[in-house]
Amino acid sequence: MKLLIGVSIPVIVYLLSYGDPSVGAILPDHNQDHTAKVSCSVEKLMRSSESLYIGNGDARSVLRLEFQLSELTSNLSSFDFRTFDPEGIIFYGDVGRDNWFVLGVRDSRLEVQMSNGNGQMVLSKWGPNVSDGQWRKVTVDSTINTIDVRVNGEVVVMLTYHVNNGQGSPSYSTLGIVLGDLPPGSDVQLLRPLVPALDGCLRNWAWVKKNTEVLDSAMETDENRRCFQNEEPGAFFPAHGYATFKPAVFSTKDKDSWTFRLQLSFRVLEDGGIVLGLFGAGNISALTITLDLEKQVLEVSLLGKLAHSLKFPPGVCLKHWQTVDVVIQSNQVVLSTTEASSSMDILPADFKALEDIWLDPDSHISIGGTSEQAEPGARFSGCLKITLQGTAVELDSAQYKHPLIHSHSCPLAI
Repeated sequence: MKLLIGVSIPVIVYLLSYGDPSVGAILPDHNQDHTAKVSCSVEKLMRSSESLYIGNGDARSVLRLEFQLSELTSNLSSFDFRTFDPEGIIFYGDVGRDNWFVLGVRDSRLEVQMSNGNGQMVLSKWGPNVSDGQWRKVTVDSTINTIDVRVNGEVVVMLTYHVNNGQGSPSYSTLGIVLGDLPPGSDVQLLRPLVPALDGCLRNWAWVKKNTEVLDSAMETDENRRCFQNEEPGAFFPAHGYATFKPAVFSTKDKDSWTFRLQLSFRVLEDGGIVLGLFGAGNISALTITLDLEKQVLEVSLLGKLAHSLKFPPGVCLKHWQTVDVVIQSNQVVLSTTEASSSMDILPADFKALEDIWLDPDSHISIGGTSEQAEPGARFSGCLKITLQGTAVELDSAQYKHPLIHSHSCPLAI
């Protein structure tokens, strides 16, 4: 894809949509089986040698390609794309500081943003739902005055430009492409901001029909750059990753009668550990919810003291999805599953201390573990879906998120 210089923002814009997102061919995914069960025996998570993970949130390892414009013989770029993430950047390309193009996802549909010296444009939410975990072929092509984007061969966005020949164009020699993010330290101002990091995978890529050894090298040297072969919706936490939030993100409507409410869905991959914790100033532990895989027990501790626990029956496999509701009220802790519910009394003073720490702006919530210095086994390794105080936890909005956490995809064992 070659970006155009000295082009005015469009005189004509053609937008084509699929209409019903269920219509249209989808590339078959022979490796994927969303209904597959996860055995309780030890199984290996298989990574693909052909699929590139672009969602690494570490700015130090952003994937960047550079091509000399004088050597380009094609403006066409294509790739197969898979994601469960409803928002993020697939790729950013530029020819000079003020001439850039972004292909992204917003509300599970493709979005195009672009800019040159004459202005900016955003075309949002076109084509099919691309956040359903299916592989699709995406192509982006340009001529002197057009850019079109296709999904599985069908045009979803076509831009036709009026070229302003009267305006001089600065001379640039390099086309730069960044995958899954904006350039590190960039001052690019998108017309409509996007959460940049995209939890997604690419395969069968051809960037302006040029060699891309840097991508092959990244997959060879870092296994985290290789996608899992089989995935389903959820958030993946490796054994050394965690995320933090401020409690104020999860405000409750009724401020006069505060109650702690958590819906926790989990699937263990390697080990249990701290699933969620609330910590006050000085890292004082107010609440920890811990899964002990060996004992098959979920424990709730208040102020460092065990308040309640739930033991899963011997026939329940914690490597299958399980859901537990945790409610902490002024005088009791209630743990519920679809099969049963139990409660345990607590001291009103302990509940008041929990509420005060929750409302303290210096407090923080930790999901999937605690600090970088946590002991082995203290961090959860598996997949989570969490609703806290009635709000679904969106890991892309975390105050801190370990770069190896997958915000929207969860690996399935073979």
